[in-house]
Amino acid sequence: MDILTYVERVPENTAFSVIYYCIRALDQAGLPEEQQRDIFFDGPSNPATPEGIELTKTILAAIEEAEHKRLDDLDRKTAEAYIRNAGDAMDTLVQRMEGYDEARGRELLRKMEAASLISL
Repeated sequence: MDILTYVERVPENTAFSVIYYCIRALDQAGLPEEQQRDIFFDGPSNPATPEGIELTKTILAAIEEAEHKRLDDLDRKTAEAYIRNAGDAMDTLVQRMEGYDEARGRELLRKMEAASLISL
């Protein structure tokens, strides 16, 4: 079950939101219901889109089908493997973005680290 296959053909903002929601759901897997938060709610100014909710639910259902158990019944090791899968999907999408330049990013980080050391 590869999360990337579900999100690679939707708009970037939807894909990133869906991956985030999936990670939130997987992170809460197994917690008592009263401790679980709404994975789709970040605040009234940033509501989840119907498309994002639908795709998230599709992915979570696919995980349940692949594992033959409810999300809340996943063991921590399995949930964390899917969280890594989601993170890998996010990394792949970022690398595909126009203007992405890993070497330039590393150089900027190096310069920022050097500047922060000098200012201390």
